[in-house]
Amino acid sequence: MNFSGFRTDYKPLSIYFMVLKKVTKMEKPNDKNVNGYLSKYRAMTDVYKSLIKKVSGDLVILGLKDTCKTTLLMQLARELRTDTQNRVIVFETFPKWIHEFDSIAYLVVKDEQVQPKENMPYLEQDKSIIQWSKDYTITNANEVTEFLKANKDGIFLIECEDMEKISAFMTFVIYQVYRKQYLRAKANCLNTTNENYWFLVEESHNLLDSTVIAKRTFNKLRKVQNEFRNLRMHMICVALRLQDLSPKIRSKMSILLARVSLDDYQLKVRNLLRNSKFRDSITELDKGKFVFPESDTEFATKPFEQVGKPYKWQPKEKPKPKLTLFQRVVGKIFNLPEDSFNTEPQAKKPQDKRELEEDSEEDSEGDGLISSEDEDDIMFPRE
Repeated sequence: MNFSGFRTDYKPLSIYFMVLKKVTKMEKPNDKNVNGYLSKYRAMTDVYKSLIKKVSGDLVILGLKDTCKTTLLMQLARELRTDTQNRVIVFETFPKWIHEFDSIAYLVVKDEQVQPKENMPYLEQDKSIIQWSKDYTITNANEVTEFLKANKDGIFLIECEDMEKISAFMTFVIYQVYRKQYLRAKANCLNTTNENYWFLVEESHNLLDSTVIAKRTFNKLRKVQNEFRNLRMHMICVALRLQDLSPKIRSKMSILLARVSLDDYQLKVRNLLRNSKFRDSITELDKGKFVFPESDTEFATKPFEQVGKPYKWQPKEKPKPKLTLFQRVVGKIFNLPEDSFNTEPQAKKPQDKRELEEDSEEDSEGDGLISSEDEDDIMFPRE
């Protein structure tokens, strides 16, 4: 079915009605065809809803290539977006979602925008070896936080080549949401705002690699992930091999299995399915079929049909401050351009050396943390 005639400026709740309108236009002579298609559409959405309800937390979709893992993740993302209380954030390292998903804003993160800080030494527990801890700074932190504030859902295309940089950027974004939800919980308004954050991680073996997440730098990510459910935060990952993911992350997540590799089958999957009726057939599943071990059920996903097209988000340009009457009169008399007047407020000069050092440390971090001035807007967002 061709959906190329759809508009791109739709809202997530209008997907169902757009499909209904498209089908009735194409097949209006035969009502049985229309009703049959809609019944199948409702049945598939019920499958995705039941899967989300069963998981109600974190999920790993495991399978080999060409098993429709990304297709299922897109279907789940579309279903999540139909609920106005859910906010969906997608991380990808290959440009697939920005071309094949529905209408959604996306932001490209370049390699030079994630820079390492100075290496900091620390002692091991036995105090015999001095190691070096590497940390990273996000140079476009303000742009990223503005993107999260301006869009309900979004895609981050991470173009970093180093796996540590990729994980560092994802940690930065997740931590911003964590601080936002933490401030709401501290003000006892987490249930009042009623927002759920869903992080969808494509090619998670690049973002949550076991050798990377085990490093001291990513202790923050592991701590945040332990508190996901308490703060209405969830994560769905797609992976080729279960062994590539950090056990400290995946051990707290449910698993959804497609056709798996023999390596994963021998090491992990066979033990997970030791009492399942799919134990022997898991390595031979057809394309698009998945097994949920917790309920020992099997279901199939349908091909994803794009509605709309993703668009690149651009930050709004700040309006130039207006000139005062005196400045306009002086400009006309001496024929001066408007740029010659410095209308931006001057920064307060530090009074002593200690204050200067504190300001320089804050500027060098560039972590984009939420200031106290934004707490009211965070806890009580504008509609």
